Amino acid sequence: MLKVEELEKQLNQGAAKGIYLLYGEEIFLLEQQLKKIKKNFGDELIKGINYIVIDENNIEELIADIETPAFGYPNKLIIARNTGIFKREGKGKSGGASKELKDKINDYLKSNVEMINDAVVLVFVENEAEKNSIYNTIDKIGQVCNFEEQKPFQITKRLKTIC
Repeated sequence: MLKVEELEKQLNQGAAKGIYLLYGEEIFLLEQQLKKIKKNFGDELIKGINYIVIDENNIEELIADIETPAFGYPNKLIIARNTGIFKREGKGKSGGASKELKDKINDYLKSNVEMINDAVVLVFVENEAEKNSIYNTIDKIGQVCNFEEQKPFQITKRLKTIC
């Protein structure tokens, strides 16, 4: 698991590659890092070609979107926001994605990690993520970063850096 500062350093160097899971309570910092990932693509993000947004309503299209080439671009950015695949079944009313879909995505990520790292930057953005099989897979083959609520001394340090 990456610390926020390590992720920031990586992204400032333009090293956005592979699979990311960004989650937590500190939404502002999370969105800042997401902007940095987008910035690594420059002004060349064209929705539907090399920029795809996925949510809980179309999470079953994730694998097809990963496999579709970026048509004239070296890489593709896929942002999967609040998909429900990091929730356990039976929690609340929405319960997240089905177990079959979670297993299918997990197996796909494990077996195609090289292809994903070469052609896709896949970013999962979640409010909360429970440590299930997909979480553990991403922790092994990608980057997981928990944006915990900042303590006053961390905010002060960040403000001093900005100033």
